[in-house]
Parts: sequence; structure tokens; C-alpha cells
Amino acid sequence: MPFLPATLLLLLLFLLPASASAQVYKCKGKSGETAYSEHPCDANAQPMKLRSERLPAPVALPPPPAEAGEPEQSPLRESGSPPPAPAEQDRSAERGCIATATASIYGPSNDRVATYQQQMAMLGEQLDNAADAKRSQALQARMDNLRRAISREHAYAHDQVNAARRRCVEQYRPTP
Repeated sequence: MPFLPATLLLLLLFLLPASASAQVYKCKGKSGETAYSEHPCDANAQPMKLRSERLPAPVALPPPPAEAGEPEQSPLRESGSPPPAPAEQDRSAERGCIATATASIYGPSNDRVATYQQQMAMLGEQLDNAADAKRSQALQARMDNLRRAISREHAYAHDQVNAARRRCVEQYRPTP
């Protein structure tokens, strides 16, 4: 019996990398809005190519030579790269804070927008097949409500990201 939990744990560990590399799809709605989702919006949806490489680290200049009475200190860390300047560390932390906040806000927001867009697509199909004017008018009204909900969702997410950026800047940038 102890073999079964170990096998299950090993199987879960193999599945982790597959779930971490999800595809992202960029979709356009009927009214021209853009949404990002883990799921394709339609049959023509193509997965986006995401950059996975990191930007190269800036090259730091070596410190000035030591004075005659000072002990010699190596500017290199154990890894062989120079230590980052405090301002660069703050900027890196600031960028990480902004990236985390942006992903945590736009991810769920884009999923909600994708749901609205799927509802819009279903209503559009129903509208194409609607026989009477009263039914068509009701479907148009529901689609207008969904368009407004999408616009509100985009505006709210944008405001939230801007507020998060300001908080990150205030947290990691020193005041002069």
C-alpha cells in the first residue's frame, strides 16, 4: 500500500509542469474589444506566443581600486556576477510587484470577459435564427447589456491595475 501514495505523488509532480504552461488566446469580440483567455473563443483562435526569456541583466562597473590600507574585496558574488545596485534591486522588486498585481487583476477579468463574449456569441446565433421582431429586440437588448458589462469590466480592471501600479511604486521607490 505505501507504493500507491508515492506513485500518485510522482504522477502529480509530472502533471505540474503541464498545467503551468497554459496557452493564452487573444480574441476579438463582435464590437471589436480584445480579450485574453486560456480557452479558445472560436475555431479560428490561435494561441499567442509568449516570451519566456528574461531581459539581460545590466552590466555593473567594477568598484574603484582599494586604498593602500584597505583590504581587497571582490566585487563578484559566488555566482560570478556583480551584486545588483540597491536602486536596481528596488526596480526589480517594483517590476515584480507590478507584474504580479497585473496578472492577478487581468487574469480573472479576462476570464469574465471571455464568458460574456461566449454568451454574446450564443445570443448572436439565436438572433440569426429569431423569427419574430419581439424576440430579436429582446436578444439585442441582452447583447447590449453584455457589451456594457464588458466595457465596465475593462474599465474596472484598468483602474485596479493603475491603483496597484501606484501602490507598487510607492512601496519600492525611495522618497527623495
